[in-house]
Amino acid sequence: MILSHSHRFVFIKTRKTAGSSLEIGLSRACDPDDVITPLSAKRGEEALRRQEGGVGPVNHHKPILAHRGLKEWRRLALRGQRAEFGPHTTALEIRRYFGDDLWTRYYRFTVERNPWDRAVSRYWWQKLRWEERGRSNFPKLSEYLVWMARNKPHWISNWGHYAVGNTIVVDRVLRYENLSADLASLAAELGVKSDISLPARRAKSGYRQDKRHYSEILTRADRALIDRLCHREIAELGYEFEGG
Repeated sequence: MILSHSHRFVFIKTRKTAGSSLEIGLSRACDPDDVITPLSAKRGEEALRRQEGGVGPVNHHKPILAHRGLKEWRRLALRGQRAEFGPHTTALEIRRYFGDDLWTRYYRFTVERNPWDRAVSRYWWQKLRWEERGRSNFPKLSEYLVWMARNKPHWISNWGHYAVGNTIVVDRVLRYENLSADLASLAAELGVKSDISLPARRAKSGYRQDKRHYSEILTRADRALIDRLCHREIAELGYEFEGG
């Protein structure tokens, strides 16, 4: 998440949509008064951000009264540790934390991706993380999708990040498939003079081992599951299953 007071915009980070790379690009236009959530230092993302001339994490700890839930309050009381805004803080949470006035005055945007392609990308990302911990026997794609649908459907659908109920509440949804061009037009729209283009070396890239088109990978059951979980973004944003 990035909330830029200097340029009056809010970037809502979705999953598997080049969000970390986009944060690096956007942070070049930020200053120390803005809100920027951390990237992964372990994976070299913060080093890449410094290399690209971006502003690192700043003002990402929640104000005292913005703490929510027993876990956050207990950590604050017992350890003196303030909770942080998460990288995938949702539109509803941002509005609750920063208030209606800021929310309505600032330009809000996010990124979305073809949901079938995104689901395959998510699988390979999760598989890599599993294997990095020295584990084996990661489930096959179909098994993984079924488990996700039952336990973490918000990891398959991004809808809850930028919508409330059945309504999209951001001003613009950039398209992953056309992200560089969309960023150029966004910069013009916001009047941002800094270079907010994606870094040449993408964060979290190179993990997908099966490079085939998603239509060659997903079974009919896989497609039906994704259709069901992502029906709102498919309908609202006009995504179509290609090649099948």
